Amino acid sequence: MRHPSTLLTALGVVCLVALPVTPAAPRPAFAWSQAAEPRVIEVVAKRFTWEPSEIPVTVGERVRLVLRTADGLHGIELKKFKIKKEIPRGNKPVVVDFTADEAGRFPFFCSEYCGDGHDDMKGVLVVNARDAAPVPAPTPAPDPPAPQN
Repeated sequence: MRHPSTLLTALGVVCLVALPVTPAAPRPAFAWSQAAEPRVIEVVAKRFTWEPSEIPVTVGERVRLVLRTADGLHGIELKKFKIKKEIPRGNKPVVVDFTADEAGRFPFFCSEYCGDGHDDMKGVLVVNARDAAPVPAPTPAPDPPAPQN
């Protein structure tokens, strides 16, 4: 009778010999983002805001927005990434997949008229460079000094 460890060693050698010995092909810089599942970000549209109103992501990241409405018909438009979708009333989410391929701050807004505050319903997608600090929000210009008499 053979010793079990001898049999296991022989099986291991057979498995190693059967593996191909070809070098690995070069990978694109963002292969990790193409192979991984997209990051899911839930977004709720409601009069007259987005939750969250600021969405931080990273360059090269695959993103899946799961959009819902809390009150009525809304829509989302994110021009930089050619996204324009209606978000109908009800519980069924609208899913949008894209890859954030450029760093910067990109505004999005409600594309379906939803009432008097519709024009204020804005958000921003913040796409940060891979090895950089987050893109800061623009600072408002200071008020001019009051005239001196």
